[in-house]
Amino acid sequence: MPENIPPAGIVTALVTPFRDDESIDYECWENIIEHFIASEINGLFAIGTGGEFYAMTESERRDAMRFVIRKVAGRIPVYAHVGAITTKESVALARHAEEEGADYLVVITPYYIRPTDDELVRHYQEICASIELPVFAYNIPGRTGVALIPDVVRRIAESGPNFIGLKDSTGKLEQIQDWLALGLRVFMGSDNLIYPALELGCAGAVAACANVAPRLFVQLFRAWKNGDSAEATRLQALAAELRLAVRLSAAHPLVKEAMGLAGLPAGVSRRPSGLASSAELDGLHAIVEKLRENKFLPTQELR
Repeated sequence: MPENIPPAGIVTALVTPFRDDESIDYECWENIIEHFIASEINGLFAIGTGGEFYAMTESERRDAMRFVIRKVAGRIPVYAHVGAITTKESVALARHAEEEGADYLVVITPYYIRPTDDELVRHYQEICASIELPVFAYNIPGRTGVALIPDVVRRIAESGPNFIGLKDSTGKLEQIQDWLALGLRVFMGSDNLIYPALELGCAGAVAACANVAPRLFVQLFRAWKNGDSAEATRLQALAAELRLAVRLSAAHPLVKEAMGLAGLPAGVSRRPSGLASSAELDGLHAIVEKLRENKFLPTQELR
């Protein structure tokens, strides 16, 4: 990866493919990673929400992160998600990702325990102090029950020079200016808001739906960068339709269902996730056909 280039663009929220017995399917994963790199995606966000980190042991997360980093082999940046409930586990995962050669670390707020503001600040401070890599916070209160607020983020940024930004999945465009005012880089985490977020100053987006149609999101970013508002608006509408079909707020397994329909098999999700209704599958078929008609999908199934 070229040095001194600020993180930007479309980063795929990489899925973790599992076999029917719920073991990680590394051969399938290699095909997926190579497809994304060939699609000229700007980075991979590994072992995050879309990667089902919550369903994996710490040992599995280490092995999976090592695999992704080594397969990417420096061709594009790897954003390694190392967040956990405890500071101790987060620090251990952060050190491991740094040793393996990750480019950036992403740390979700501790979930379930609902830490206080002071506890949040101390949590991020200890992680940032334990490594040298640039660190992004991951703000997704709809899943964690914990929301980062500007004062907390300011305190973290002031105490840790390697704390550089956020992946914001709140869907609140009005918060972007709060983060930018702190001198941070912001990645939009809601696939239906990428274009307006870029217009407001975001550096890029971490897109779960880019697993299904990476070229759609790459072209959306390029259209914005080239000042082609009409094309960016058209592509954003298509991306929003895809997001609605996979119902990211409720069921990440539908991303894998859509990937299979698109010709990019991605295995199953770990239980209890994984059941899709006939209505959901009908919706996926419709949007996948539209993506195929627009030439955003592989011409043949990848294996």
